[in-house]
Amino acid sequence: MTAQTTLVLGANTVIATSNCSVAFATTDQSKFGEQLGLLWLPLDEHRKAACSPAYLHEPKEWAQLNSKDDPDDPNAWKLDLPALFDKQGASFLQLIAYVYHDPSLNLPAVELSKVNLTLNEGDIRYEFTASERHVKAAIILEIYRRNGQFKCRALGESSTQGLASLENRVQVSLDMRPPDTHALIQDAQRAQQQGYPNSDARPPRQVQSGETWTGTAFAIDPYHLLTCYHVIESAAMIGVRQQGQPDREAQVVISDIGSDSAIIRVSEPLPSYLPLAQRCTDNLGETIITLGFPLSGLSSQLQVTQGCISGLTGFGDDIRYLQFTAPIQPGSSGSPLLLPTGEVIGMVTSSLVHEHAQNMNYAVKFQLLSALLASAGISLDNLSDSSGMLRTTAAALTTPQLSKKSRGALWLVGCQG
Repeated sequence: MTAQTTLVLGANTVIATSNCSVAFATTDQSKFGEQLGLLWLPLDEHRKAACSPAYLHEPKEWAQLNSKDDPDDPNAWKLDLPALFDKQGASFLQLIAYVYHDPSLNLPAVELSKVNLTLNEGDIRYEFTASERHVKAAIILEIYRRNGQFKCRALGESSTQGLASLENRVQVSLDMRPPDTHALIQDAQRAQQQGYPNSDARPPRQVQSGETWTGTAFAIDPYHLLTCYHVIESAAMIGVRQQGQPDREAQVVISDIGSDSAIIRVSEPLPSYLPLAQRCTDNLGETIITLGFPLSGLSSQLQVTQGCISGLTGFGDDIRYLQFTAPIQPGSSGSPLLLPTGEVIGMVTSSLVHEHAQNMNYAVKFQLLSALLASAGISLDNLSDSSGMLRTTAAALTTPQLSKKSRGALWLVGCQG
């Protein structure tokens, strides 16, 4: 018979099996999945987010929930620790309990007080008890690997500010909204996707003769710019403009509705152009900026916004897109998403419009932009020594530095039907 271990705050012990179960319960009147949430947050060796978290409403392959009809324990996680630590690059895995919060909803006042954890059907037990009132979030358990063994440590780091207090520290956006909100957002996603710019099922854009609209484009070599398919769709005339430069007429070289991207060409050389990212890495939580010309009817000046990469897929887990938090507006379509090194990691395409969705914005990944360039026979390999190519940097640039360095490659796109 296996000995049972009851942890106290700060204590640790070995987890006997690497595929372990973690059952959870609370003695409070509040219930998990209704007023209270749980998430597993994987961290790298620097204690920054290693990959996206697993939530009650959004499990992962390495963190699955028992079925609600499970006779053993419906409130239990099944963790595949080798899959997470070996394949996802995690060094630590933290369990966080929190109170659901949505500023747009009038939710009743709820606080976190007690959480009971049972690992591997009773081998390990821990009862977290909040040491103060009005606790909204708490890190209650940490799993790590030491000398080839998985171990867990009982924690009790609490916050009265909720998950927001953890976001800056781990550099990832954490979702604190209640499950009902996610159902509403998913319904809105499905409805919006019917008219989404890259939906093959939607009819062609209908424009009136003489109708005008704008977007953004960025140069990637002396004669070519990237922008969105839906920006140049159905345009009889396309022009690009930049302050201090002569206006240029542009022609479509190639476009792809599936990735909502297009290449346009000008006849006069462009003064500078941006480098596309070359390597595929997990940039979840990475700081990014966008530069573009939103709402050009109000201002024709280049606008800069800052945020982070908040998801590695788009609508419905579409792997062609990534999600980011930098604010965008109509006219931002075609803006580059820039890493602190100056590389283009993606191109702004769309945003989810819903009262409960905040900064759920999407960009097509650089890999699809590179594929579009290859399809058009455009090679960027010989541009590294060109005076117009903006070089990437090993050290991260500040937002003002990055804006100053990149603005010469940004152009306002004007279209007429």
